[in-house]
Amino acid sequence: MPTEVPRCIFSYLNNALFMKPTATLRLVHFVFCVGLMLGVSTAWSQIGLPPTEQPPKGEKVDEQTLMQNRMREKEEKKRQMAEEARRTPPEKPAQSVQRAPRPEPSDPVTNLGERPKLVVGITVDQMRMDYLYRFWDAFGDDGFKRLVEKGFVCADHHFGYAPTYTGPGHASIFTGTTPRSHGIIGNDWYDRRSGNSVYCASDNSVETVGISDASNPAGHMSPHRMEATTIGDELKLATGMQSKVIGISIKDRGAILPAGHLADAAYWFYGKDEGKFITSTRYMEDVPRWVDKWNRGKWAERYMKQPWAMNLSEAALSIQTEDNTPYERPFKGDNNPTYPYDLKELSEANGGFDVLKGTPVGNTLVMDFAIAAIAGEKLGRGAHTDLLAVSFSSTDYVGHQFGVHAWETMDTYVRLDQQLARFFRSLDQTVGAGQWMCWLTADHGAATVPSLAQDAGIPVDYWQPGNLIDDAKADLAATYGEGEWVLNYSNDQFFLNRPLIRERGLDLEAMQQRVQASALEYEGVFTAVTGTDLVRGNTSNDEILERLRNGWSASASGDVIIVPKPGWIQYSRSGTTHGSPFAYDTHVPLLFYGWHVPAGITYERTYIRDIAPTVAALIHSPMPNATTGRPIEDLFD
Repeated sequence: MPTEVPRCIFSYLNNALFMKPTATLRLVHFVFCVGLMLGVSTAWSQIGLPPTEQPPKGEKVDEQTLMQNRMREKEEKKRQMAEEARRTPPEKPAQSVQRAPRPEPSDPVTNLGERPKLVVGITVDQMRMDYLYRFWDAFGDDGFKRLVEKGFVCADHHFGYAPTYTGPGHASIFTGTTPRSHGIIGNDWYDRRSGNSVYCASDNSVETVGISDASNPAGHMSPHRMEATTIGDELKLATGMQSKVIGISIKDRGAILPAGHLADAAYWFYGKDEGKFITSTRYMEDVPRWVDKWNRGKWAERYMKQPWAMNLSEAALSIQTEDNTPYERPFKGDNNPTYPYDLKELSEANGGFDVLKGTPVGNTLVMDFAIAAIAGEKLGRGAHTDLLAVSFSSTDYVGHQFGVHAWETMDTYVRLDQQLARFFRSLDQTVGAGQWMCWLTADHGAATVPSLAQDAGIPVDYWQPGNLIDDAKADLAATYGEGEWVLNYSNDQFFLNRPLIRERGLDLEAMQQRVQASALEYEGVFTAVTGTDLVRGNTSNDEILERLRNGWSASASGDVIIVPKPGWIQYSRSGTTHGSPFAYDTHVPLLFYGWHVPAGITYERTYIRDIAPTVAALIHSPMPNATTGRPIEDLFD
């Protein structure tokens, strides 16, 4: 509070407090006066004028005091003008001036033009999510663990459709949708127009490149049956076709479908007597120099000379079943499925170099070739983001032959872990640490070998549809008259003769329901669903029914879908398979790592169709044209 207070206020206080009003009135006067003094003081301080003593009314002001007041007012005006000048900068001079660089902002800035140098999509064929848990202690620090511990984990990741096969899986990962939209409804399926079974990647309009015989059907492949674009297709379109996109796998469909329609190349392994990576005229007329050099290196022949021997301890293997059980299938020409395996000796009865596909060596060949592709194509070194799709198929071959709980399966994943560590080190060196990003997932899982599960006391068995097919045909003939009412049964689907049904004026839905009702009476059938049911939607919000809807095509799929009970498979009593809508086939890993990927984990449900839109959002690229998935929000939080 200032020391100089106007005399009129003191005079007012004196009169208000000491004349003889009531006590209450005195208190009110006192509060008012204090407030008045504070208000005046605040106002003076806000405008910057120091309170000056005012002479009583009628009293003259001496010259010295008047001069002091004027000087104070002048100094205050100068101060106010200087303050105004600081708030309003002078006009910029006409000539250019040098400016100091702006400081970096404390918060990150969104840059939608920023992209990694290289994107790598890794698919591990038949990898169940629980393999990460079960084999964790046997993994090194720089393979799977590097992705899990320093990347982002989607722990409840599933296929939102069935059937869960290799072709649909690879297509769904890279198109961001399901078979219902992209058209790859199986590895093979019955084609109503031709009346024949067709393969998902077959194309008789192209020829084989990479071996001397161009007419060899192993290379007559392309993605022409896939009815949607991929991440790589959209990346190329968005960069004026300047991004490079390449797919590599042991299996042709594992390379072709992920690479998409506009790929620069897709390469797959041809064993037999060649042991080379090949392609088709869909992509090129002759292989590049680096591919020819790799093939001439005879790497398959070198690896064939080395036996497949166990390198895990008994303690590590204790989580698996014992070696040499009836649940495993031996190689052709071998009596027992036991270590060590002499690959050279086994090759004659197992397709020459094809024997390598069903061993960890197959993954090593893919890794060797992928590293050579990065160097030969200079991936990640151009002005635009490149994409490399790598699929490891040997895990699927081994799983089919030996089963989920075999020594050979665990050994294959531990060796793959070592190859991944080698791959990531190579990417750090050639592309640059922090300059590349990848994701790792699987195209499907696999069931526990039913004979093993039965011996352990689990109520499962083997699905045998033969009697059901025969009985359905007989019932339709008895009801509707003689005719070829069932054209085909494949992928657990009945294909009814729709032209004949229309010709005779019959009700397709009624015929579907008749087959459905008959199927539900058979042991081992979990459910049977008609195509008409799937067209009408899933009003009950049933998860299994929704997966069937997403994997079914109205124009290409069957009329009645049969779903065996959980754990039941149509297969031999040794080894295993996949294809169901249940968790052992749908629950697979999804790991993101690298450029702009945070470390973390989510237990929110995610789906295979979410991968492509998530990657597109991460690298600021368009989503594939049939995308039905959504970016995984937890990764961006």
